[in-house]
Amino acid sequence: MNLQLQIITLITSFFYGMLFGLFINVNYKIIYNQRKYIKYIGSTLVILINVLLYFIILQKINYAYFHPYCIIMLTIGYVLYIIIVKHFKK
Repeated sequence: MNLQLQIITLITSFFYGMLFGLFINVNYKIIYNQRKYIKYIGSTLVILINVLLYFIILQKINYAYFHPYCIIMLTIGYVLYIIIVKHFKK
């Protein structure tokens, strides 16, 4: 894989980590619903949609070739999203 494709994959993984943080916030609202079947179905759908969407994006960018640094960038994006949300809540 050439350098340009790796950089695009890193940037995409970073921003998807931030998007994943947004989806997790939506999932918290689903989890605290009163009905159990909505909790289980909603959480399962959020997880499946996130995983499938990420691999579809990777398929379009680099034929779904997954590197360990993609996980690192996802994590950094997610942590940065949490920090930004906490900063703006104040």
